[in-house]
Amino acid sequence: MSPPGPGAFLTHGTYHGWEAWRIQADPLELVLVPQIGGRVMSMQWRGHDLSFTQPERQGTVDDVAKVADVRARKREMGFPLWGGEKTWLAPQGRWTDGVPFLDLDSGAYTLHIDAAGPGAVIVRLVSPVCRETGIQISRTIAVTGGVGEWSVTHRLSNTSTTELAWGVWSVAMMLRPGRVYVPQGKNSAHPNGVKTFPEEGQSARVRSAVVSALGNLAVITCEAFRQYKFGVDVQEDHREHVGWMLGILEVAGAGLVGYQKQVPAYSGQPYGHGCLAEVFNSGDYPYLEMEIHGPVVALQPGEAFELTEHQRLFDVPTWPKTAEEVRELVMKRRET
Repeated sequence: MSPPGPGAFLTHGTYHGWEAWRIQADPLELVLVPQIGGRVMSMQWRGHDLSFTQPERQGTVDDVAKVADVRARKREMGFPLWGGEKTWLAPQGRWTDGVPFLDLDSGAYTLHIDAAGPGAVIVRLVSPVCRETGIQISRTIAVTGGVGEWSVTHRLSNTSTTELAWGVWSVAMMLRPGRVYVPQGKNSAHPNGVKTFPEEGQSARVRSAVVSALGNLAVITCEAFRQYKFGVDVQEDHREHVGWMLGILEVAGAGLVGYQKQVPAYSGQPYGHGCLAEVFNSGDYPYLEMEIHGPVVALQPGEAFELTEHQRLFDVPTWPKTAEEVRELVMKRRET
């Protein structure tokens, strides 16, 4: 369904059996599912869905608010993938039971409509208070003008009575195949500018096969059913002090589609995994993850931290052959 004319519009309906809100700004469509962790469950470009959703969980809802023992429920359900794009807390090593926090990842978020078009659509999705951490997450999705462009403002609020330290971790599950390009800094703390996560499947063994260099960029190729993860640390671009990652996805019927994620870079501040951007490839399902971080911030009771992430989708005519061509794609703004 296309919006009724130019601009951005908000409509209400369903998606894979979930209640959903759609932000339509042709050729872009974002599908929001507040019931499941306040996700952007689907990103669509020219009618093609680019996002992964876990088939076994489509349309299911876990009534988290009625769960008395959240940790017991987590152990019972295991690691739910759900799908789409969401906000996690970093570092992962501090998660309980090795599973995302139930209230934040699987709980129902409250939807607030700040603007419904046609000039802009702005929707806030507010989580319940996490009973494990005391953190409340707010995700503000804003489509305000540029073709294929939107922003997600991730807000972490400390509702507890003690200091809490967490970082924003923005994760998007995208359908393969694709390649992800990230800056590879010469002053990196990691070998050749890329961190290997050896605990993630076959990362150490396949690194030489799936990680390559294109000038001063690292390229992570995601095509096969093999589990691995790699990341890069903060490197301040000399033109914009930002952190970015660019995925180029091969989409049947649509050719090559670029997906860019960009956040401010906080040089000298701690990051949850020692990385600003990470790429995960699934060995069980046909998706890759593009993950981007904010710094770990100590929040006093009542304090909050916001990280605004800019995202965009756009057509890519051919595979870039040089780092300069990649950076031109990253820096170029779509015409409105």
